Amino acid sequence: MKNILLVLIFILSISNITLGQVSVSTAKYNALKEIKKIPEGMTYDEFIKIQRELDWKKIFVSAIFPGYLHFYANHKTEAWIIFGVRVVTAGMMGYAMYDQYQLTSDIDAGIIFDSDEEARRTERNTVIFSSGLFINMLAYAFDWAHGDWVIETERNKVYFKYGLDNKRRKALGISYNTQFGFPALSFSMKF
Repeated sequence: MKNILLVLIFILSISNITLGQVSVSTAKYNALKEIKKIPEGMTYDEFIKIQRELDWKKIFVSAIFPGYLHFYANHKTEAWIIFGVRVVTAGMMGYAMYDQYQLTSDIDAGIIFDSDEEARRTERNTVIFSSGLFINMLAYAFDWAHGDWVIETERNKVYFKYGLDNKRRKALGISYNTQFGFPALSFSMKF
C-alpha cells in the first residue's frame, strides 16, 4: 500500500510539473485588442487564423471527440485520420472487453481456467485492450501537441507576413519556438 501511495504521489507531482510547461494559456488572447486596423490585403481566412487559440475546453472536447483540434485548425485530412485511428482503437478495446466478458461468463464458478485455449484468449484480450488503449492515448496526444503546433505556426506565419510579429512578441511572449519544421516537446525542471 505504501508503494502504491508513493507511485501515485510521484505521478501527481510529475503531471503538475508537466502541466506547468504546456503552452495553453488561461488568459484569452484577442488579436483585435492588439490590431487597431486590419492590414490591407489580409483575407478573412488569415484573420481567423490569428484568432484561433487552444484552451482547456478545446483540449477536453478533443478527448471526447477524436481529431477535434485538427478540425478546429481546419486540417481535415489529419483530423479524419486521428478520428479513424481513435475509433478503431476504441473498437479494439470494446472487442477485448466483450470477448473477456463472454469467456468469464462461460467459466464455472470454481474454476479459473480449465484449458489452455481460455488462457490464450485472456492473454490475447489483454494484449488487444492494452494496444488499443496505448494507441488511442498516442492519437489523443498527437491531436493535442500537433494541433497546438499547427495553430501556433499558422498564426505566426500571418503575423510575420503583415509585420505584426514584434507587437505580438512584446504583448504575449513566445510560448515556444516554431522555427523548426516539426513540433517538439521539451521539459524543464527548476529547483
